Amino acid sequence: MPEELHRHRHRRRRFTLPPFVRSYWVEMLIVLGLALGIFLIFERMQIRATLLAWLRGALAAGTGTVNRLAAGLIYFFTHIGLSELIAIPLLVVVFWALIWRVRWRVQHNAALTDLHCPRCGGHIQRVHRHATDRLISIIVPVRRYHCTNRECGWSGLRVSTRTHRPRAHAAPE
Repeated sequence: MPEELHRHRHRRRRFTLPPFVRSYWVEMLIVLGLALGIFLIFERMQIRATLLAWLRGALAAGTGTVNRLAAGLIYFFTHIGLSELIAIPLLVVVFWALIWRVRWRVQHNAALTDLHCPRCGGHIQRVHRHATDRLISIIVPVRRYHCTNRECGWSGLRVSTRTHRPRAHAAPE
């Protein structure tokens, strides 16, 4: 059996916080904020002046950006014609309809939604998705599978035909 077909997947150890921190993280942030506030009131360094200067600079940059954005929007809307006023929403609607129709076609394509291995016809098992798979799922809902047949080794995406997630538990009556 070729080794390159069956890579051993290492499980990443997830960093877990201690139970006390998981339970009281909000309270800890509140206490830290309170301590920082008290420190900033009674400190004798120039931290307040420095923070105030940074805040003034950030506000100036933000208002400058907002002013430039407003001027750009005013220029755009004063120089736009009726044809552009009609064309822009029309293009947005047509683009959305195109994406919706491509999604519908892909979800109703039997070759992409079949839950059997496309290489050997065997059973496939669902595995964790990659980051690119999640990006694709923004437009077309996909799931990642791999073939359970060790000689085949196929791994790939299948299109999900479900439009919403099922509930984890029944709703209380």
